[in-house]
Amino acid sequence: MGSHIINKEDGKIMIKIRKDDGRGASGDSPRRNDRRGGRDGAPVKFNKRPPRDGGRRDDQRREPVLDADGEPQYADKSADVAQHRFTDISELDAQVLRLLEKRSFLIRKEGAWRKSRQKSLVDPKLEKLLRGSFDQTASELGLDAKLSRSLFTLLNQFSLADARKKFTGEGYKLAPRVDALAAAITGPRSFRYTRMMLAMAASAGSRTSLSPVTMNAPNKDLAKALKQVGAPIHWDDDFIRSDGGQTLGFEGNMVFVGEDSFNFYLLLALALGHAGRCKFTGKPELQLMDIAALNKILPSLGARLVPMNPNNPGLPARLECGGIMDEAITLPGSLDPDFAAALTLAAWSYPGGLTIKGLGQDARERVAEAVEVLTACGIKAVLSKDSVTVSDGVPVIETEPELPLSVTLCGLLLGLPVMAGGSINIQGAWPSNDKADRIVKELTSLGLHIDVATENIIATKVSDVPAGAAITLGHNAELQPLALALALKVGDATLEGEAGDTTTELLDRMGAAYEETDNGLVLMPGDKTWEGTWFSPSPIWSMGCALAAYAVPGIILENHGEVTSTWPEFWNFYNSLPSGKMKPKPVMEKKDDTRRRIKIR
Repeated sequence: MGSHIINKEDGKIMIKIRKDDGRGASGDSPRRNDRRGGRDGAPVKFNKRPPRDGGRRDDQRREPVLDADGEPQYADKSADVAQHRFTDISELDAQVLRLLEKRSFLIRKEGAWRKSRQKSLVDPKLEKLLRGSFDQTASELGLDAKLSRSLFTLLNQFSLADARKKFTGEGYKLAPRVDALAAAITGPRSFRYTRMMLAMAASAGSRTSLSPVTMNAPNKDLAKALKQVGAPIHWDDDFIRSDGGQTLGFEGNMVFVGEDSFNFYLLLALALGHAGRCKFTGKPELQLMDIAALNKILPSLGARLVPMNPNNPGLPARLECGGIMDEAITLPGSLDPDFAAALTLAAWSYPGGLTIKGLGQDARERVAEAVEVLTACGIKAVLSKDSVTVSDGVPVIETEPELPLSVTLCGLLLGLPVMAGGSINIQGAWPSNDKADRIVKELTSLGLHIDVATENIIATKVSDVPAGAAITLGHNAELQPLALALALKVGDATLEGEAGDTTTELLDRMGAAYEETDNGLVLMPGDKTWEGTWFSPSPIWSMGCALAAYAVPGIILENHGEVTSTWPEFWNFYNSLPSGKMKPKPVMEKKDDTRRRIKIR
């Protein structure tokens, strides 16, 4: 034990116990939870933290290490504490996710049993009991009531959404040949322009054929939804046709809009011009949509949108419309810019047209696309700095209107000569708008010569990429994958705009050195490598990685197949570079109808 010091002062005895090194609480004296001292004499198990560097008293008494200037350096324990907090919290997160996976499996299992008996996937009674128990427990724990309700809804969405399969394969490795390009391709048309033109033709009852069309999920879902409300629409692999002769009828219909919010906004905006009631439903992604924000503006248009499931903030929902519509409205800043575009497109069908005020920068860019479609259909639409005015009228739609190229997807194609050199020829009309002009200006500053013609656009590399270039395309969220790939090619570039989590995650995975500034990210020159696999958050980011692989080869994607469902030709074209000569599509063998069955007696 430690030594004792006894002092006598005024008749009082004061005893001081000095602990020797290695004793006391950290030495021979047992703790309550020591392995030696259980209540019944048995060892008590406890989790012991790993020893901290420099944590012993003997080490602390040593002379501090001196830096180059002779000043003492003391150990910073904040990083050590942060590491322990990270370990504790990440372990809890792992437990929460495992329990979430188990919960989703049980509810999905219940849904499969109900489906086998021709019932709805969700049992209302079971959900009511679970919600009551969930709210009670949350209240006992003192958790926020509103957030708890939102969390319960979100937990249920995991059960309804498609289960993400555990990745066990080797992944899709991106290691392109860095040779000068000499490629040509028929570029994908704008998905948004295609859908807006289809919505115009269906609502006006015009006979129109749209081609070439990429028949991905958004295009096909809108075609199906318009058919549910009476539009005579047909489609195949590369076209969508509206036979015309009749307009839309929403009254009493339940419309399934798929998973794309813009499709829902288009159908909602078109329905506002029809008095009556209808219902909208969609996939789990739209069940979490906050439609309460729409009700801030719908009453001014003589309508209201009511969730049919009080536990879900989004779809399914019931639309009631037919009231007096204002001729001018002001959109709140929190509203989705896609809704502003959809409302602009449908405004010609409202009595007296509509003036929409309060357009922010993002909303104005979306509205400009709708104004382009309205102008092509003969509807007067005037776009100013923060408002748009659409006159009522009767659209005049061509039987085979020209569909412009997709700026986002074809922008990636135009960036290929920056990464590999050479030239690429994209067949299709390059649109004339702010975003398209920014891409041409940016790529020109990086050493390309771009010829924009009526029916195609050609990008050719004519000079080296300048060192220390500033990449400005990152200000637009849709162009951030292209901006990151270009910045990686430059090496010591400045990536302007607000860098999203995906951008920083990829840079960290590559081991890239960068600094955050007020203008964005400043990339440092140096070698970059890739290890492991990556689950891309969206097809556009997967295609951006395909471009970035020219600068950082070896990127491995786990979910490259999602690109095929968005743009079926992309991987075929990418793997055929630098020539760009794609393999022909497989042709299904047709049955020989000339054969006859002969009965032999």
